[in-house]
Amino acid sequence: MPVNPNFLERLLLLRLDKGPAPILDLFGAATFEAVVVALDMGLFEALASGDGPLSAAALADRLDADETAIEVLLTFLVAQGYVSEDDGRYQNTRMTTKWLLSDSETNMGPWLTFWDELVFPFWDDNFETVVREGHPPQTIYEWFDEEPTRWETAQRGFRAAASIVAGEVADAIDVPNDAVRVLDVGGGHGLYAIELCRTHPALSAVIFDYPEALDVARDEIASAGVEDRVEVAGGDYWEDDFGGEYDVALVFNVIHAHSAEENRRLFERVGTALRPGGRIAVLDQLTGSARMPVGKTGHGFVGLTYLVTLDAKIHPFEDVSEWLRDAGFEDVNRTAIRRAGPGQTLVQATKV
Repeated sequence: MPVNPNFLERLLLLRLDKGPAPILDLFGAATFEAVVVALDMGLFEALASGDGPLSAAALADRLDADETAIEVLLTFLVAQGYVSEDDGRYQNTRMTTKWLLSDSETNMGPWLTFWDELVFPFWDDNFETVVREGHPPQTIYEWFDEEPTRWETAQRGFRAAASIVAGEVADAIDVPNDAVRVLDVGGGHGLYAIELCRTHPALSAVIFDYPEALDVARDEIASAGVEDRVEVAGGDYWEDDFGGEYDVALVFNVIHAHSAEENRRLFERVGTALRPGGRIAVLDQLTGSARMPVGKTGHGFVGLTYLVTLDAKIHPFEDVSEWLRDAGFEDVNRTAIRRAGPGQTLVQATKV
């Protein structure tokens, strides 16, 4: 958890400039690394083993680690709110239990692993080049293709992020009363399509994405027990046939990677797969909705990430609406997805 300065610290560091406020960013970077190491070692899982709070010695024994080093790491994790300590014994905080344990429905651990193993290394290699030249030498997706196991790590990370909002998104989608078929374009891990089918028992779905991106979806389908209603189809959404007569099409976290002309073309291709009156649902970060400091920081962070990793940017709702109308859709509307933080927006429209 980020350092939360008290009133006096905020006054001295942020208002009066009596100390080096950038030190907070250093602490934040160290916290990320410490949490990733704890995840990799299984430290939080060991504390959740059911045997009650553990001493540093007992935890070190379980993890085959050095007791002194484990105690130092635990002390830092206590200061950052991930672990609590009482009389030399340690346990996970409520935050860690909810967001970082494998048996939690909102486990964000794979999302942090995704950033640690893939995104930040890609940043290290390309950030300065992008700032100086305006473009990365390749996209992160092209980099994933060089070692396909990277796709599995990425999709597990994407799935972890989606787990926070999947229920809210499924509830917000305007599914026609007689709908039976769903197309999930670039659906990857498949969590959104699976959740939509759970919410609407009459639906079946096809998750369409590059073959390398679908292994996690197969696991999710089996885990959810929906093999009879949800299937995967490998292909290129620019070239390959989606099939037809779908009632709902999902285009989630796709459009930020493409230009205006490309998105018009994509919406046109999706439109050909929908029946008249079918619905398209587009989920992505959109500009113009951040007002508070955390929201503004999140928008800036996402925008920078898209630039460095995809040579892309966040689009405004007005542009997305125009592309949909140009592609033959009407009744365009939007819904803010609150659990995802400022900017994540669901845009829906009806095929004419």
